[in-house]
Amino acid sequence: MDRNRLRHTGRRFADGESPRKGVPSGRKKPLTMSSATPLSCQSDRDLQPVLFSEPERSYAQELAESKRFVERYRGDDRFREQLSVDPKATLQGAGIGLPIEELGPLFQDGCPPSRVSRRSQAYLQEKIAYRDRMRKDLKFASLGLDNWRKRQIERCRWQLGAVNAEAIAHPPAAFELSRGCSVGCWFCGVSAPRLSDIWHADQANRQLWRETLEAVREICGPGAGYSFLYWATDPLDNPDYEQFCLDFYDIFGQFPQTTTALALKDVERTRNLLQLSQKHGCPINRFSVLSRKQLLRIHEQFTPLELLRVELVLQNKESLGAKSAAGKALSEIEGEDTHATTIACVSGFLFNMPDRQVRWVSPCPASSEHPDGYITHDQARFETVDELRSILKQWAAVPARLRLTDVVRWRQDLRSKPTEDGFRLQDHRQGVNFDTSWYPAAERLGELVAEGCHTVEEICNYLDEPAEQTILALQRFHQSAFLEEIS
Repeated sequence: MDRNRLRHTGRRFADGESPRKGVPSGRKKPLTMSSATPLSCQSDRDLQPVLFSEPERSYAQELAESKRFVERYRGDDRFREQLSVDPKATLQGAGIGLPIEELGPLFQDGCPPSRVSRRSQAYLQEKIAYRDRMRKDLKFASLGLDNWRKRQIERCRWQLGAVNAEAIAHPPAAFELSRGCSVGCWFCGVSAPRLSDIWHADQANRQLWRETLEAVREICGPGAGYSFLYWATDPLDNPDYEQFCLDFYDIFGQFPQTTTALALKDVERTRNLLQLSQKHGCPINRFSVLSRKQLLRIHEQFTPLELLRVELVLQNKESLGAKSAAGKALSEIEGEDTHATTIACVSGFLFNMPDRQVRWVSPCPASSEHPDGYITHDQARFETVDELRSILKQWAAVPARLRLTDVVRWRQDLRSKPTEDGFRLQDHRQGVNFDTSWYPAAERLGELVAEGCHTVEEICNYLDEPAEQTILALQRFHQSAFLEEIS
């Protein structure tokens, strides 16, 4: 629900402007140019879409080289130094054949747009449009679960801020195909343990895998195809990862996106995976880059065109990008110019297949209570797909609306304070005011919810306003995720 429809007379403070609505969802049919391509690509003849179509070879090569330039500039401090001394030789040494004049707008302020920069910007807009369309269209088959997901999106907008929240697509599920991870990044945002077990694609496991995917499809609907096969794991730790991906494609009609820090462990395997992924219509994959040396080796082993649809996530210390203060990094970067955030993105189900465990999760800012940046609302183990279906159906039965018997209270991170003609709801950095123009008994309503022990029916009885008006007010708080989730 749009927060503006609450009709509060105040505004949000300290957080800047309200974020825009929307983000991607899932469907088997690839997005068309009209739905996934920004207007600039449709109206400017010099721009071509990339994610779901093949641009002209020369266009793709130029775009790929400009992408490589940005990766080197952002991830390599020596490259930045050399570029300022001898731009031409530096670009040649990096295998970039574009003139520095065309690249200037990509790293220097005040440069007029060039053809290269316009094409780079159009590609970025295309990826953002894809993400936004995905988040907007993602819907659970269960109305109650779908409304629950919308509340998690609203809560994240408040708690994480507009910029961080907009980057989260809230896909419905993630699957771990091993126990732990072999990489051991010090900054791991979900505190992955060391690799201790791998779930192989033998006959029994593949049968359970396919049955699990079918159960998830029943509960999550078509959007389940936007799930992915890693979490506190690296997908390439599993030698059978590609087979699990093909089963996923067979069930959902979509090939899962891959993020790996092991792109160089077996270059031919990685290259084949990228080709397999593109053949089955996956628009983008990601390599995590842990060091400057690794960045240079990736650029040596893969051509710019091979990496055109691969995002390099620059986690190395020389990078200009900031790491997320979550998981293992929460304490390490405390005190620097950063704030707690999250790399978690799922609002739905998190599976560990070796343990046959499923958790019901959603993102949140990392904290001492939730150090890995996500809330576990419930968890369970299953041996058979029938047990799993029962678990998922129970969670999917979350009520779509408040019931008269529900006890309502403000979210734990929010505090309610009386104002002259209503109340103010706030956390440590922002707030919003509600007054009598929004609801005649606003001050008393805020007090009753703050007491945290009254049912919806009791609050209606305590107030002189019409019960339907009070219920509507409480329901709006619920939809805007100001209330604690009702169990």
